Amino acid sequence: MKRLVLLATILVIMAFSLYGCGGKNTSINDEIGNLVKIDVYVNDVKVDTPVHKNNKETGYIGAYNLGDYVLLKPVCEVIGATYEVKDDYIVIMHNNEAFKVEKSFIDQSRFWIIDGNVYIQFRSIRYAIDGSLKQDGNKGIYLYTKDYIRLDIPATLDECYKALDKELDFLTKQLIKNTKVENLGIHHFGTGLWIRNNWIYPGNNRIDKVFRDAGIYEPDEMSYEIIKGYHHYLNGLPYEIGTSKTT
Repeated sequence: MKRLVLLATILVIMAFSLYGCGGKNTSINDEIGNLVKIDVYVNDVKVDTPVHKNNKETGYIGAYNLGDYVLLKPVCEVIGATYEVKDDYIVIMHNNEAFKVEKSFIDQSRFWIIDGNVYIQFRSIRYAIDGSLKQDGNKGIYLYTKDYIRLDIPATLDECYKALDKELDFLTKQLIKNTKVENLGIHHFGTGLWIRNNWIYPGNNRIDKVFRDAGIYEPDEMSYEIIKGYHHYLNGLPYEIGTSKTT
């Protein structure tokens, strides 16, 4: 009897390992992996779609699901888009414009057709409609159309500083605070990259407009100005765009 109980326990454990709690294997193929517990939003509207892990997406530090696979149909329904599936590409129609999504890119497939459903990399939709993306840790991934006003992007320098206060950890803030102004370029590929990807490239006439009005048009220069301003802010000093007082 004990042997039978032990054998049954082993079989149950193996079943859970192979198929998960849902009673079935959630991996669709070698590239589209298991289900990911994360919400999907389009223009801040929650979309009813599963998220499957992109098994070929590696090398990211921290939460990154923008390259994972979602169902295309419910996303298009939210933004009022339609799509046509061809042999090796998809055409997405949005705002009277057609956008082509090629199936293959480097060593990954941007989409798969499985049981009549289109599973597409979330970020590929952004590139197709010239929109923007955001990820909120392990809570949610967001897609925005280019005409949607993103209120999560700061509209003033002061709003940038307050947002960085919440976003950055203590050690990063101390490093920026204590770095000499002439050496602030060391943050170009860290905090600067985050600022460009999340605040500058999406545009939408938020903080980017402040810099365009001041005659600054390069995203790298915009992010550098924000870091310089934040450095002054942390040191309790005033700052205006284009100034570079040392501390």
